[in-house]
Amino acid sequence: MKLGEADKLVTFFTAESGKVKGIASGACRMKNRFGASLEPFTHCTISIFEKGGNRLARIRQSDIVHSFRKLRETLDDIRMAFQMVMWVSRMTPEGEPNPAIYGLLLSSLGRMESGMDRRLSFVFFMIYLAGHSGYAPRLDCCVRCVHHSSVAYFSPSVGGMVCTGCAEGISSLISVSPETRDFLLFCKTVDHAASCRLTPSPMVQQETLMLYKAHLGYIIGKQGFGSGKVAGATPLEVI
Repeated sequence: MKLGEADKLVTFFTAESGKVKGIASGACRMKNRFGASLEPFTHCTISIFEKGGNRLARIRQSDIVHSFRKLRETLDDIRMAFQMVMWVSRMTPEGEPNPAIYGLLLSSLGRMESGMDRRLSFVFFMIYLAGHSGYAPRLDCCVRCVHHSSVAYFSPSVGGMVCTGCAEGISSLISVSPETRDFLLFCKTVDHAASCRLTPSPMVQQETLMLYKAHLGYIIGKQGFGSGKVAGATPLEVI
């Protein structure tokens, strides 16, 4: 974001230090040393000077590794890439590194740029983001009674599946088909790289998005990483 007339306040997500915020002096001027390296979704190497305490770091240099230029050519691609970045921002506290999420974001943006269906790319992104954040939902059995039969609903408030008998009294239940549950359980047996070989139906994709948006949205509100709003609210709505 713009800071004053000539500077920018920039947030990076790094493999080594997690989220890092810093001031890029002169970045708003027509001629500046940063070029296009501070554009959204850009993979870059940075050199920063950290002053310590609560003072913002100074960004000395930023060089492009890969610009993901194709993701800025259509509004739909921009929108989906923006959602990925925003979910990472909301699920990761500042200053706490998470190399797995770092790699997930890079590979997910790469899949979209290479031509993989953007919606399917986002489905897998959400599944593995939950796992790498340490908030994978319980899907193999009912969270309350631990039985495997009649598991038909997902509850964000309890963090997993519930059977028809235990669903009574729980608000905000999401109906989950057996096909979707089987798909999600299988995803737990493969890594993100191998998931590209899976081809879930549109119905399974839709149910998966509803489940994970509600689940991670509840986590965001509970942990206070973001605004406290549940997923599905603007600007994170997925169509």
